[in-house]
Amino acid sequence: MPTPFALVMTTCGGKANAELIATTLVEKRLAACVQMFPIASVYRWENALQKAEEWMLLGKIRAADYADVEAAIAAVHPYSTPEIIEIGIEKGAQAYLNWIASVTERQ
Repeated sequence: MPTPFALVMTTCGGKANAELIATTLVEKRLAACVQMFPIASVYRWENALQKAEEWMLLGKIRAADYADVEAAIAAVHPYSTPEIIEIGIEKGAQAYLNWIASVTERQ
């Protein structure tokens, strides 16, 4: 049975952009935590094969907040078409899920 929580995934071109996105989500209580790590990407863009060093971000969110999370990412994201994907959390350690709930509670 799915939980009411999800991961949101996005990529961006640099550490500074990654930190801005992560900080924005956590400060607004839209994400409990955002993990950032460098990756190498290969993709097709504007009809050409592209290779890029990027940063991957994984945020732990309330699934009900996805629209707000997407809007917050899009507002500060440098890409014209950013990857913003939600992946439902099917199961998780109850104490961790309780923590996500507690730190993403908004007034």
